[in-house]
Amino acid sequence: MTTAGCLGGGSGGSNEPIRYLSDRGDSKEVMDEIIAEFEEETDHTVEMIYTAKGTSSDAEMQKMVAAGNPPDLLFDTSTDAYRLQRDGVLAPVTSAVQDNDLPDPVNVGGDSYFAAAMVEPLMAWYRNDLYSEKPASWSEWVDAAAEISAEGSMEGYVIQSGQTNNADTQMTQYLWQNDVDIYGGPSDGIEVMLDSDGNRDAAIETFEWVQSMAESSPNGSGWGWGDAIGALQQENAAAIASVGGLPVLTIQANRPDLVEKLSPMGFPVPSGGAQDKWWAYMEGHLVRNDGQNTEGAQAFVEFFNQSSRFYDFILSAPLFQFPPTREQLDAPEVTENETIQQFPAVMDLVRNNWDAFTTVLATGEGGAPNIVAADAYSEQLFGQAADQLLVGGLTPEETVDWLADELRGLQ
Repeated sequence: MTTAGCLGGGSGGSNEPIRYLSDRGDSKEVMDEIIAEFEEETDHTVEMIYTAKGTSSDAEMQKMVAAGNPPDLLFDTSTDAYRLQRDGVLAPVTSAVQDNDLPDPVNVGGDSYFAAAMVEPLMAWYRNDLYSEKPASWSEWVDAAAEISAEGSMEGYVIQSGQTNNADTQMTQYLWQNDVDIYGGPSDGIEVMLDSDGNRDAAIETFEWVQSMAESSPNGSGWGWGDAIGALQQENAAAIASVGGLPVLTIQANRPDLVEKLSPMGFPVPSGGAQDKWWAYMEGHLVRNDGQNTEGAQAFVEFFNQSSRFYDFILSAPLFQFPPTREQLDAPEVTENETIQQFPAVMDLVRNNWDAFTTVLATGEGGAPNIVAADAYSEQLFGQAADQLLVGGLTPEETVDWLADELRGLQ
């Protein structure tokens, strides 16, 4: 592992400041300290550019590129990294990834173009006082959710649909839960497999289950993460699908009386099914090759996970952000964190399913990067498919055909 002291300007990089674009303004204090540490141990300086609230990193980056002033370094997702790699504007960060055993979802030709800083797995939450025990299968979920809804005070479960990240992740994960192989083929020859052979039958069965569960759900069309959390917090729903510990962190701040009534779980699995593939967002660093200090940006990516304040960055949102390696997950900085110790069930879920975590990007043959999946997520086609089913009136069979056609339109 490269030490921070070896990352100085002696490698021949530019002396221009490293322009670093990030949407993580909520972590500004700790990022300032990491940058100060980096600047002290190297010959580089960093100019931080935080996006305005409600502005995406991608939108801000495009403005900077149009102005002839592209950033050197970005904090972004693995899917965005692969799009930019496809566009030919990224420099590799191979040693930062491979020397530190980081996840490597954007590996092209043996080089890595994305260095994960954190992992954010999907996770569902349910009311343990209303569900006396967690339903063990899809059919049990249909029955148990219907029972709660029939009592009239709240709905049993939240099914989301429409062009939102939450709806898209939810529908994709349900297909995975039923062992649907959505895609096949290598990165340069991705095939849509959703409607082929046994995948079609399993996909139809999945949408049939979604349709049944929606009968015990509020109208979740167009709902994002905050809408589902709000339904749980306001006691309008007894279970939701979300990401990591975000629901309990939010509810702890607003309705602490509810916290002990909430338990985490993986997404519902069909009878006899296993948790083979678990969507986990990955956010981290990518370096553009057309900025003013590419080598300096690469040096910062090398440094980041070795910073003395790395865990402070991760633990600025404990239970929501997890470190990118299993070794870091078990580090005392994490295990001894007060918030994490309050919710041992969350950590058990994360540890027990660590090997199943994957990004939607890594869905080509053998986990190869899949640009069709990246583009489908960008357009939230799976959430739109759920809307076609639940709002537009398509049958489950017609929904599978609609989605398959839309996915092929991206090829």
